Amino acid sequence: MKRILALCALLCAASPAAAGGWHFVASLEGGTEFWTFTNETGDASPRRIRGNEIWITRSDEVNTLGRDGTCDFNNCQVAAFLDGHAPQAGERVEIRFSNGDTLAFAAPGGPDLMSNYDTAGMGATNLFVHDIRRAEWVQIAFGGRSHRFALQGSAAALNAIIPYLN
Repeated sequence: MKRILALCALLCAASPAAAGGWHFVASLEGGTEFWTFTNETGDASPRRIRGNEIWITRSDEVNTLGRDGTCDFNNCQVAAFLDGHAPQAGERVEIRFSNGDTLAFAAPGGPDLMSNYDTAGMGATNLFVHDIRRAEWVQIAFGGRSHRFALQGSAAALNAIIPYLN
């Protein structure tokens, strides 16, 4: 019976939870990883479509997540794609939230805009994730591209991790 319950839990864990255009997916393959993401198509697979997207990847392998599943020390990455492209190394990135908070920096290159895996990225990553909960929209711009993402449902998608924290 325990094996059947464990199998059911794994199947449920891999299923996406949608919240107003934002999605939550738990992956238990090769370590515990949790994705909260949004895209314009509503596709529940963050690995297949790269249009205008934000991905927040949380991993509990290195350290624990915050009590509500938010990024804590050493366990979170934020990636963004505009028109299917990630910013190139050194490219200027500007992130503006409706609540007035802004971030501006040179991109490290690759899909990850920021992570709190090092001291330099901790403050920006945590501010980004907390503002995703508080603001109505976020506008991300780099490489001559810009997109405003609606944040309705983002808190629900971030909170979808709570059952997995026990």
